[in-house]
Order: sequence, then structure tokens, then C-alpha cells
Amino acid sequence: GTTDGEDLFDSLQNISADYDEQSIYEESPAEMKDAQNNLQGRFRSHPLFFAITMGLLAEIINSRLFTTVRDSLGLTYDVSFELNLFDRLKLGWYVISVTSTPGKVYKAVDACKNVLRGLHSDKIAPRELDRAKRTLLMRHEAETKSNAYWLGLLAHLQAASVPRKDISCIKDLTLLYEAATIADIYLAYEQLKIDESSLYSCIGIAGAQAGEENSATIEEEESIEGLHGVIGTGRGLSTMTRPTT
Repeated sequence: GTTDGEDLFDSLQNISADYDEQSIYEESPAEMKDAQNNLQGRFRSHPLFFAITMGLLAEIINSRLFTTVRDSLGLTYDVSFELNLFDRLKLGWYVISVTSTPGKVYKAVDACKNVLRGLHSDKIAPRELDRAKRTLLMRHEAETKSNAYWLGLLAHLQAASVPRKDISCIKDLTLLYEAATIADIYLAYEQLKIDESSLYSCIGIAGAQAGEENSATIEEEESIEGLHGVIGTGRGLSTMTRPTT
């Protein structure tokens, strides 16, 4: 549910992603467009919709932070975006951690905020989504070699308290990643609170003297509206659903 107690999937009809996807299909046959629309309808009602789109969104934000804050601006040598979602809480949060020097740390924080808020002005490109899909699918393939990962996927499959979860959460996983579109990612992005009043920053300087050029770590924590029922595990958002109370 959302912060207003509304089911997150029911709230989809009230969310308008700031991305016009019609241009993708302008030169496509009508039947191809209809098939895509049908697929999208099934995907957006699937229990793993927000788990998958949030995972892809996190990967895209991570890539942008690394490319912009580190490579382009040279303000850090390490930066990351991590989601923290829980099964018993209706809210979660995300954390941006950036390591810099005292002289650059405030600029690094501002640069991270600009990247986070820049997804509407600087639209997600198809190549960014494709790269995120490849990364998460390769991670999924690697994790399937672990018994613990399989047990996590199978958890609560027959639990009455998790009515949305069924075998499709496992067998359709790869197909669901491939079905995700840029518009779907923006539906997930709408759930992040990125306004200044909701953003918190913490700056810590390591070393004996604060004035020395030592490394500093900044964490920005933010709320995520109503993503309980799916649990996050850092950069690689898990695609497991969990019971809620």
C-alpha cells in the first residue's frame, strides 16, 4: 500500500508517467502495437511489477551517478544507490552513498541530488534500460547457482497471506524483465520522494583532524511510497514477495 493506505497496484491508474511511449510504435504495424499493449497490461498487474521496475530503476540511477558524479565531474571515486524495502513496513527508503574529499563533498552531494532529480529532464534512453536489464538478468542467472537464492524465490509461494504470489513469480522472471519499458520505469520513479523537505543528508569526515584531506562519506536517505510486500537487498533488488501485516 501507499502512505495513504491505498494498494500500490490500485494506485497505478492515478499515476501518470512523464514519458510518451507512443513514438516507439509510430512506425510499427497495428497488430504489433496491440500485442505490446496486451503484454504491458499483464506485466503491470503482475505481483513482481514494482520489484522488477524498482530494481531496473536502481540500476539506471547507479549507472548515472557513477558516470556523472565520478567520471564527468570528478567529485568522487565511489558512489552508489541502494534500495531498502521491507515486508512488514509500508514504507522503505533509499540511500545514496558517495565518498569524496572534504573540499569536494558538498558539490558531490549536490551532484547526486541533481542526478536523482534529473530523470524527467534527461529522459531514460533505451540503451540505459537495455544495459540495466542485461545486468540484472546476468545477476539472476548467477544467483540461480545458489540454493539460498532458490529458497528465497520459493518462499511463501503457497502462503494464503500472499495472494498475489504464484509460480509465475519464478517461471516468468526472465520474460518480465524483458517486458519492462521506459514508461514502466517512470511509474516506479513516481514512487520516490525526491523533494528537498523529504531528503536528509549526513556528512562524516574520517581522520584525526577534520581539516585534513581525508575521505568523507555522505548518505542521503529518502522515503519510498508504499512498496511493502517486496523486499530489497541493496543494489540488486530481490524479486521475492513477502507477507505483510
